[in-house]
Parts: sequence; structure tokens; C-alpha cells
Amino acid sequence: MKSVWIDILHMPQFNYYKPFIGILSDRGYHVYVTALGRGKLPAIVQKELVDYNNVDITIIGKHHMTKWSAIIEANMIRIVLIFFWAIGKKIEVAFSNGSHVGIIGKIFRFPAYEFEDDPQAADYHLMCRFATQNHSIVYDMPEGQYLDSRDKLLPCLKEWAYLNPRTFKPNVKVLEKYGVKPKEYMFLREVTVGTVNYAGQESGAILGIKDLIPAGMKVLFSLEEKKRREEYPADWILLQEPIEDIHSLIYYSAGLVSSGDSMTREAALLGVPAYYLGIRYSMPANAAASKVASLQNRQTMPFEEWIDNLGAESQESRVKSQEELRTHIDNEFIDINEYMLSLVENVAQNKSSK
Repeated sequence: MKSVWIDILHMPQFNYYKPFIGILSDRGYHVYVTALGRGKLPAIVQKELVDYNNVDITIIGKHHMTKWSAIIEANMIRIVLIFFWAIGKKIEVAFSNGSHVGIIGKIFRFPAYEFEDDPQAADYHLMCRFATQNHSIVYDMPEGQYLDSRDKLLPCLKEWAYLNPRTFKPNVKVLEKYGVKPKEYMFLREVTVGTVNYAGQESGAILGIKDLIPAGMKVLFSLEEKKRREEYPADWILLQEPIEDIHSLIYYSAGLVSSGDSMTREAALLGVPAYYLGIRYSMPANAAASKVASLQNRQTMPFEEWIDNLGAESQESRVKSQEELRTHIDNEFIDINEYMLSLVENVAQNKSSK
């Protein structure tokens, strides 16, 4: 077996699959990568995979960061485009964090494995219905919440695919570009709320806490809606995508605050004190990050208390706590990349035995 398809819908999914794509490429598999035309995703995927062997990249569909675009362009229209793209590709196994791969797999009769960390998502039951096997990579389910009977719970979070100690090696040199030093700056991120995932969340959550950031503390600032830059403090250092080694920037920060949950979980799994300003409190992946790492939100701790605790901790204590926490997480989670590779190898073995 030589042909694997991976479909990517937004940046956290690309981060999840990138190490796996590298493993497949190194082992000689031909990898089809399809990506949704959403924000900077196409440019980042094409730039970061350009040197990978045996990897074909195709941008399919659009997402203009509105709810209607998500429903019509990124789903209804895209599934048709994906169907025509798949014709003649001879795909043997596929992976995704969205429902399109499972549907196409049923039509063309190849196994499709899906991975998600949000059983509350609109397409969750579609994934469970059409995938050969859907996986919830949420570590554990909160009390009172249950998975579809066709789903499989994995003791891991998707961010661990690229943030585990074997895959991620922090590079302190990336700090030089911004004139900051380890554990002497904060990382803040403001996301746009014009998507399905953030429906009901008010915009500008970081604006609401900007005056609580300690005076003199340097800030690296990630802002999706760049046109709103003037609403935020002028001395915050605005990051421009694509950001070189963003996870090293997060790793060496004293703390991270975000209105989006993906980057907040990343920080927590990097052993960095993280605070989530959004409203998705009951999402299992967020609950899991709070359980095994250092993720806080408005329901678990007032922001004022969190920021005070952050300021009271010494740099030496921050580094020690970070190392201990990452070791603890690694003991708790499975190696998700090895698990996905085993699925490919099982398909290959089944084909060779026929």
C-alpha cells in the first residue's frame, strides 16, 4: 500500500497531522494533502511541506470566516469539489478531523479514520456515521457527557501529536527577533468570533483584560483581525503570520492568555500557565487540558487571581514546574502518531494478505 490521503480544514489540524505526514513521507508513502482555503492555511501548508518527498498538496474550497461561509462554502460546496478531486486518485486509506473524508471513503470504498476533540461539533455524528472509525482524542469525558457508541476514546489530546517531547524541541533563538527573554514576556491571542465554533462568543475578550497585564511586562500579540490593531496597546509586539516556530515562542513565555481554546490548550501542554477567555467551558478537550495540565478559565479561577499568581512565581520555579508537568503529561498520554501509523500499517497488511 502506498497512497494515503489527509484532509486539513484549519491550522490546528495541520499542526496535528504535520509530524504524521513527515513519518509517512520518510517511509515512502505517497501522501495526498488537501487543505481548505481558510486564512493563511494554504500558504502555510504549501510553505512547510514543500521539501517533503512524495507529498501532493491541493487547496480545495473556501472559508471566509463567517457562519454562512462555513456552512455553504466550506461544507456543502466543498464536499462536491472533494468528490470530483478524489476521482482517479486510487486512495487506499484516509485521515481527517472533519466529516468529508468519511463520506468520500464510503463512496469510493476505502477506509477513512477521523480524529476530533469536540464531540459537541455540528458534524460529530456525521463523522461517527461515515468514518471507518471515529476517534475522540479528548483523554477523558467530563462527568455527564457521553460519546456516540460508534466512537472510540483515546487517552490523548490532538496537540500532543506535535508537542510531545520526542517531536517538539524548543528553540530559544527565535526570541531574538522580538527582543524578549525566556519567561520574561506574555503571549496573548485574540481570535475572530465569526465562525461556527465561536458562535455566541463576544469579540474582543483580550481587550477586556489588557489593563490587567503587569506594567513593564513585554507582550507578544497574535491578532486574527489585523484591522483592529489600534484598539490594543501600542507597545504590544504584533506577530505576523506565518510565525516562525510559534510553539517555541509559547514555550518560553511566562504565561499565555487567549480568547480561542486551541492555542490555550497548546500552551497548557507545553507546561505554560494558560488562561482561556472564551466560553467553551464544557468542551471535553478543554476539560482534559485543565485536568492534566495548567489550563484555567473564568469558571475555575478569576483572571485577576491568575495573573497575580503568575507574577509571584520566580523564573527558576517556572522552568522547573514546566519540565515536571510535561513529563507528567507524557506519562498520561499515548503516542498518537504511533497509533495513526499502526492504522496505515494494518491496512497495508490486510491488502498484502489478500
